[in-house]
This record gives sequence, structure tokens and C-alpha cells, in this order.
Amino acid sequence: MKANNRFGGALALLLGAATLVAAPHMAHAQQPTQLVAEMQAKFPGEKAVYLDYRTDLTFAVQGDSVVVLARHHQDMLHLDAQSAMYANDKVFNSHFSRVQKLDARTMVPAGNSYRTVKVTDYKEKFEVQSGIFYDDTRSTTWSFPAVTPGARTVTDYTVRHPDPRFLLPFYFGSYVPVRHAELTITAPKNVKISHRMFHVEGLKINFSKQEKGSTVTYRWSADDLPSPPRDDDGPEAAYYLPHLVYFVEEVPSADGQARRMLAGVPELYSLYSGFVSKLDPQESPALRRVVDSLAVGAKTEQEKVQRVYYWVQDNIRYVAFENGMGGFIPRDAGLVYTKRYGDCKDMANLTREMLRMAGIKSYLTWIGTRDLPYRYSELATPGVDNHMITTYEASPGQYVFLDATNKYMPFGMPSAFIQGKEALLAIDGKNCKVVPVPVMSQERSPVSDVSQLVLDEKGGLRGKGSLQLLGYPKVMQSYALDGLDQTEETKYVKALLERGNNKFFVDKYSVSHLDTREKPLTIDYEYRLQDYVQKLDDEIYVNLNLEQPYAHDKIDAAKRRLPRVNEYASQNHTRTELEIPAGYDVEYLPPVAEMRDPVFGFKVKYERQGNKIVQDKEVYINYLLLQPQQFGQWNAVVDKLNAAYRETVIFKRRKV
Repeated sequence: MKANNRFGGALALLLGAATLVAAPHMAHAQQPTQLVAEMQAKFPGEKAVYLDYRTDLTFAVQGDSVVVLARHHQDMLHLDAQSAMYANDKVFNSHFSRVQKLDARTMVPAGNSYRTVKVTDYKEKFEVQSGIFYDDTRSTTWSFPAVTPGARTVTDYTVRHPDPRFLLPFYFGSYVPVRHAELTITAPKNVKISHRMFHVEGLKINFSKQEKGSTVTYRWSADDLPSPPRDDDGPEAAYYLPHLVYFVEEVPSADGQARRMLAGVPELYSLYSGFVSKLDPQESPALRRVVDSLAVGAKTEQEKVQRVYYWVQDNIRYVAFENGMGGFIPRDAGLVYTKRYGDCKDMANLTREMLRMAGIKSYLTWIGTRDLPYRYSELATPGVDNHMITTYEASPGQYVFLDATNKYMPFGMPSAFIQGKEALLAIDGKNCKVVPVPVMSQERSPVSDVSQLVLDEKGGLRGKGSLQLLGYPKVMQSYALDGLDQTEETKYVKALLERGNNKFFVDKYSVSHLDTREKPLTIDYEYRLQDYVQKLDDEIYVNLNLEQPYAHDKIDAAKRRLPRVNEYASQNHTRTELEIPAGYDVEYLPPVAEMRDPVFGFKVKYERQGNKIVQDKEVYINYLLLQPQQFGQWNAVVDKLNAAYRETVIFKRRKV
């Protein structure tokens, strides 16, 4: 299900746990002890610091193409014994970035200067990302020797980029402080370079442009950047680290005229449409028979679309491939049908072709997952998207986004990881359209848990109930349950249902509608909860808040700096019915507790219905990205919710 990420390996090079950079020339004049003291004073508490983080790019015209040579110089000063965690490093090599030269070394303090210990042991391997079956990216890894406080680990490497349309951003910041970051681009004057800056507010970026002869040199630099926040559940680095995306807007053509490369959405679509223009138009007879059979009995066009979509989900296995241009060009629909597997673009093209056979118009669609913060209007390069789906226009302006890689996704809902993004629709060979993907409301992802409880004679509870999930919660739990053997499934279901205390036992359960997309995933269950009920003299105390979601979810607003990411909005409804013990009356029912905020809220109420006490509890989450200015209100809801969780029902023995 995981979205195809063409940039994962290379972005890890920039931001991963061991990317290293080199020191400015003035550092060589300083004694090792002086340099350490200066950096410790400037960046207190840090384990290491990049002294210099520099990339120099040279663009050269070769015939009708432009080749880019990138020289990287990286120098890390180690300030603490724990910085040995940064002793391992790697560079990546692929169709789009070919490493030509690599030199790594440790500069070990030796009196007033350094002695150099070169890395001699380099290991190469294919770098397969999670969720990707084949990836042509190879990594070269090594360990720096003699890494101790005061040592500097230095890497110089050169990368050849044969296609300037697939260049990576330059990040001024990194996972440790950076004393000096610099990007230099040298290009012929007839190669037009453009760029976009992100998250540089409040940061002093020094820029210069120098023309010399037939070339022009652009230089951006920044100094004394602190280490980034390290908050859990934060967004990807591209959402907050200062960075610059550079791209080639125009290059000279053979006739001397300017040829536009990545000037905007039309140019990006021209690139993408070229990837799909050579698909084999030959129709597969076997695939035609499948489409015809799916259309039998369908009363509406939408029903046909739904049947085709579900067929692809059920019959084509998602297997991601990353192999040069093969990461962009879909395979022919007939081939994907025959092999019964494919990646996101293969499944998108198969879905579109099957709909075409059924006489239904649909569009191949490029889209970025929520890992990427960019919109086509602000950045029209291949770095703006990393996924491909099919889009069906049910009525003018009403789009249904079909992501068949998501096995359990119901028709009419986009995959959770593309909510709120922009989609680039291929209208025809020359025309495209950018449309927004909606964010699904909390009502589309309900979770309902209804249970009936009785007290047992040993101070525990016995209950039976039914848990039902729809929308994104169903998709998530269906994936989790898929393929488990009986022992693993039993453990998982117990953990999913667990409530009250650690003396919770599931006696019986059944799972239904796992593969029925239009019905809720249902788990019917029976359980015991021991040593839970409190008895004091002639009173019984029962807290019906057996589950307490978000009870421990206070955010430290004074320390947390990053927004918090949520996969989807949802609402959770719990109805708990407790039979009043024989011989007892209801002494106390808690009052209604309620607090509603645009991003988070709840309501808990109790009432007596015959011989039962019924608690109705609703908790909802309604955000994808919780901003720091919302933390205070979030915490206020958590406080009031915890107060509601502490309420108990009290029964009192009737006097005879």
C-alpha cells in the first residue's frame, strides 16, 4: 500500500542519521581544542556540528541535453563522546545520481593540528526502501575510524546528474547544527536557472550572482543554523527545515532557440505525458473479457467504475519498482493484467484502460503524498509528487480518486495519505488540470463499540459487545489483521479490545466483513475484567470509562516546536450498558461532561434505562496537522476529558 517514493534514498542522504559535511577554510587555522571550545559555546549541549555543508553544482550543455556535476564537501566536528553515533555514513548512486568520486576521512586531533586517517573499507549494496520490491538505488556505506571528541569526519564526493529535471533540494539545516551552509550553481548564461525557497523566514540567506564570460554563478549561504526540533509525530523535514529547490527553466535547443524545461505546470505535464504517450494501444483480449463480465448487470456507470476498481484491488498485487525511468513510465495494461502485479503507476494505467474498455472516461493522475508539502502552483517539478492514481469524474467537477494500491480502500474515499493534496489530471496528450483532493470529515471514519456488562461476585465485570469500524479505521485494522494466523490474530484482537486493567481476558470473538468494503469491519466479543469494581461497606463504585483515549495526551507546549501529524479525522462512539446489581439502587450518576473544539472534543452522558445504566461517550479528532498555536486548547480538552474519566457510578444497597 505504501506510496511510491522516488526520492526516499536521496533525501535520506541529505537528512539521514549520518550525513556529514566539511569545515570552512578558517577552521584549518584553529587549534582543535580552540575549535571545540568555540563550537560548544556556540551550540551548547550538542553532540556534533557541521562546520561546513557545501554543494557546488556545474551545469554543462551537451548537445540537446544538460548534464549537472555536483561536488559535495562535508565536515562534521564531534563535540561529545556520544557523537560516535554519527560515525557511519553513506552516499547513494542511481540512474539519476551517479557517484563518480568519493573520499572520506577522519581528521584526528594531534597537538595543534590534525592527522588524517582515511576510510579504506567501503561497502556497496542495493538500497531497498520499505514497501519497494526493486530499487536501482545503491548505497556506498562506511564507518569513519577514530571518532572521538574533537575529531572531524570529512567527506568529499562528486555526483553526475544526467537529467537536470530530477535534481534534489539543498537543505541549509540538518539534524545537527550547521555553522556554514552553502550552495553554488555555475551555468552557461543561456541555461536559465530558477529556484524556490521554503521555510527561510527569519533566516539570513546571503545571495550573490556573478557573471564571468559565458557563465553565471549563483551563490546562497547561511551561517549558525541550530539543530532542528526532534518532536515525535512531527511532519517530514520538508515541512520545516529551510531549503532551496533549484531547477532548470530553459535550455538552448539545437536551433539556438530557448527550450522550456520546468517553467510551470504545462512544462511538467509535457514531461509526464511523454512518459505515458508510448503505452501500447493494443487491446488485450483477455482483459476485454474481464471488463465485459464486470459490466454485466451493472445499473449505472458509477457501479461499473466501482466494480473495475475493486477488481484491480482484489486481483493485482501492489509491488513497487524503482529502476531509473521505469520509476516514471507505466507498464502496459495487458502486461500488468498477465503478471497480476504492478506498482502505483501500473495499477493506475490498468484501471484507466479497463474503464476505457467499459466506455468510461477517466484520467491518469500524478499526486504527491502528504510527506511532500508542495503544491503545483508553487513548485512544478518532479519533486512535487511521488504517487500515481486514476481519477473518475462522476459529474462535472465531482472527482472520485481511485488508488488501487490501497487494497481495502472503499470506493469514494481517497487514500488517507493524499487527503488535502493537489492532483494533476491527464485530460489528453496536451492538456492537464490540477484539482484538489478533499479532506475526509470525521463522520466518514466512525468507530462504534457497544457492550453490555454485568457485575460478577468477585468484584469484576463480564461483558459482551460489538466493535464496528468504517472508513480509515477499518482500512488500518484490515491491513493489520490481514494474513495473521490464529495465534497472532488472537493476540492482536485482545490488544485491540483491551480495557480496564491488565486483568482483561477475551473469552470469545469473531471477525466479520474484513473483505466487504461497504460494511463495517465487525468484531463481536465476550470478555472478563477481574478486580475492577470497588466495594466499600454498602456501596459499589464502577467507573464505566473502561477505555480512556487521549487521557495521557497532554502536549508540552513549552518544549514542543513542531506541528503534530494525524493520519485522518475520526469519531469514536462508545455505548456501555451496565446492569444494576440485584438489591442495589443508583446512588449517583455523573453529570453530562462536554467540550467541543474544532480539532478535538468529547461528550459523556449517563442515564438510567430500566434496570440498566447507560453511558454514551463520543470522542472526535478533526485535524491532519495540529499547529503549535492550537496546543493550549488541545490541552484544555484533555484536562476536562480526564475529569470526566474520573467520574464513577455509585450503587447503594437497598435497606430491607
